[in-house]
Amino acid sequence: MISRLVRLLLVPLIFGGAMLSSGSAVAQDKKAQWWSNLEACSFENQPPCHKAVELAAGLFGRTDRDVATTWMKVCMAGDSDRCEIGYRRFRTTSFEEDGRPISHMFARISCFAGMYDLCRPWDDFETTDPGKRALVMADVCLQGASPNTCWQALGYYRNQKGYHNAITYDLSRTLCERYGAGSACRAWAEALEANWDHRRAYKFHKMSCESGLQESCPDAARLKRRVDYENRQAQAKLEADLRRQAAAQRTTTWRTQANNNGYTSTTGQMRTPTTPFGSSSRDVENWRRYERNLCLGNPVNKYC
Repeated sequence: MISRLVRLLLVPLIFGGAMLSSGSAVAQDKKAQWWSNLEACSFENQPPCHKAVELAAGLFGRTDRDVATTWMKVCMAGDSDRCEIGYRRFRTTSFEEDGRPISHMFARISCFAGMYDLCRPWDDFETTDPGKRALVMADVCLQGASPNTCWQALGYYRNQKGYHNAITYDLSRTLCERYGAGSACRAWAEALEANWDHRRAYKFHKMSCESGLQESCPDAARLKRRVDYENRQAQAKLEADLRRQAAAQRTTTWRTQANNNGYTSTTGQMRTPTTPFGSSSRDVENWRRYERNLCLGNPVNKYC
């Protein structure tokens, strides 16, 4: 009787243990699937991203670190909706190991992707100061952010004065050279011309005109005339310099030839002759003959 009772009590325990063991194996299998999908998730391979999010939702709590990690990877793989939703979901969530709230990281990636409303400084995240937000937009723009973020930053800085002009130049140049934006090329060209670099200004006005911005075409034509005139002047100066050098070389050659033929004078300079008769070899020989004759006629002469 007792043995039968023990068997009756053990059956549910054994069955329950088997159920627990089976459930644990299923969970481990799902976790392995989640991890493999998360590793495979990339900008070029989106299906594993969505699968990783689905598996994480069933394996972890709504705001667990593993869920945040999954959403962050999917966000960085190009899912902009997941970035924005992740920012709002984890806005009040923080993890001890992180230096800043994970919501800030979602916001910065969103900013990079073109959601400029989430471009905010790390140390003053809730600020409504448009200048502080525009500075973040400008920084991420120059790091390769979406044109939307760049245009928003340029819209703010283009009307500012002083040192802000340097930021305007950088943003205009980036939008022009990276994306071929006509209005940005025009803004960059105007900045270059204002700083006495009309040659590069011509280049960017021309790019702006060719991109379809007609108001830059007259400026491109005007600057082309100026550049062509300066090119002609520079070419004429170069040719004149070459002619002067050739003339100087000819003069040097002629003077060498003259000296080799007994000419010892130097142009433009007065000098005392070697003898009263002159400085040529013939003059020197005549002077020596004259001295000898003086000595023969008058041995006490000062020349003897």
